[in-house]
Amino acid sequence: MKPGKKEYLLIGWSILLILVNVLWLVLDKNPPAWDQAAHLRGVVNTNLFLRGRFEGGFLGLLRSLWGYPPLIYFVGAFWSFISGIGVNQITFLNTIFLILAMWGVYKLAGNKVLPAILFSLFPVIYDISRNMLLDLALTVWVIWGLYFWLRKNDEKWLLMLILASLTKLNGFLYFLPMVLISTIERFKEKGFWKKAIIGVFIYGIAVGWWWLLNWSAIYQYLTGLAGQGEGLTDPMNLLSLTTWIHYLRLFFLQQIGPIVGVVFGISLLKVDFENEKNKKLLWWLLMTYVVFTIIKNKDFRFTMPILSVVAIYFGQGLLKIKKKWLIALVFGWMLFNYIENSFNWPVRKPMVVSTPTFLMGDVNWIDFSDYPVREVRQNKWPNVEIINDLPNWKNSVLVVMNSAEINDNNLQLYRLILGKNEIEIHGIDRWGTMNFDYVLVPDLETESAPFYDVQLAKRKEIINEIWQKNSHDYKIVAEYVLPNKQGKVYLFKGSS
Repeated sequence: MKPGKKEYLLIGWSILLILVNVLWLVLDKNPPAWDQAAHLRGVVNTNLFLRGRFEGGFLGLLRSLWGYPPLIYFVGAFWSFISGIGVNQITFLNTIFLILAMWGVYKLAGNKVLPAILFSLFPVIYDISRNMLLDLALTVWVIWGLYFWLRKNDEKWLLMLILASLTKLNGFLYFLPMVLISTIERFKEKGFWKKAIIGVFIYGIAVGWWWLLNWSAIYQYLTGLAGQGEGLTDPMNLLSLTTWIHYLRLFFLQQIGPIVGVVFGISLLKVDFENEKNKKLLWWLLMTYVVFTIIKNKDFRFTMPILSVVAIYFGQGLLKIKKKWLIALVFGWMLFNYIENSFNWPVRKPMVVSTPTFLMGDVNWIDFSDYPVREVRQNKWPNVEIINDLPNWKNSVLVVMNSAEINDNNLQLYRLILGKNEIEIHGIDRWGTMNFDYVLVPDLETESAPFYDVQLAKRKEIINEIWQKNSHDYKIVAEYVLPNKQGKVYLFKGSS
């Protein structure tokens, strides 16, 4: 079928998003942070496995993926056969998922362009499209799962469930509300239970093997509840209002932004919730919110799939208000934020205008800062230089430095990319269990990143000990100046 005007408009918007992301990735020199580096390593290891150059076989590969399902690593590995192995080349895969998600919203909205474009301009969506994280791929499967669920296309819906379950451990949780709603609606439908039993069997074959291999991690994740989340970031008490509005705060403050959030709230009043599709999507949204409030770990990435429904309601409400100037104003503001937060132009960061509120805390009405969207950074970090300075033979390296830019995860990634396979890189959990040939240590003034460091005291103790032993046990063989006056990091060599 020949594309119509709406499809051509969305094709043009897709090309623009692709070009902007390519420009962003080319200009950005910042090393990938912890999780991004870990997922990139998974792709590179899978690439090596498919080429017969990974030691340990398939089970060894699965163990190297830290309990994550393997689907996106295999997709990324096949993509890397085309693009080549490199941080930017592999990360571009998420731009493809951005386009697939946006077109999914278009179809889910009933072939409406406005919701799809609004979805692509939500800050958390376009930021993650430039990072090698699994959540955008998972969002694609959920959006298309919702589309096929509403159309009662059970075979394609089941495929989306399988893809989601093989993308992230929590992938199946987004489909539980769909299962519950369908069971209530269709349990008397002729042939429903036969289809359900066959579906469970197919799902068990496709995903069950991975559940069996990773049952302990899955059990721990599903039985933890909110009271056992990360103490620095996650609300800890299910009986507290703070826990139940946590994702609402993240949605309002970070996922779409306060100004857009207020307009969305107004537009929501115009949405027809008597409409059967809108009603079902609302139930799915609310039930998903409850599920992810109850489980222990929380992050604004975990409720990203909800933003597809938010974009649909937002678009419907704006169109029913029938104020073209309001649509133009919202689009203009979101586009300005997209450019400003991505490229730090035309306003120089940081620029924040905030007010305190009762429920939401400090609300940044204007938030041109580095969170949740990181702008292009062109300062060069010494990660590649550090790896190249290490002799390529059996050497063990302890990485005590822990920042988003330099950590044991991304140094292991660069070791893989540079082909220095003899070098072993370890985090501080191995301190005291072995002797190290080299130790990478920051100066005494450099602080570790607290969000990703639950062992701050131990890290500080190791740093002090290494510096005290500088005169006999360890010698400085290289030093690296960090950009933006963030201090120095030193490579020590053991005396043995």
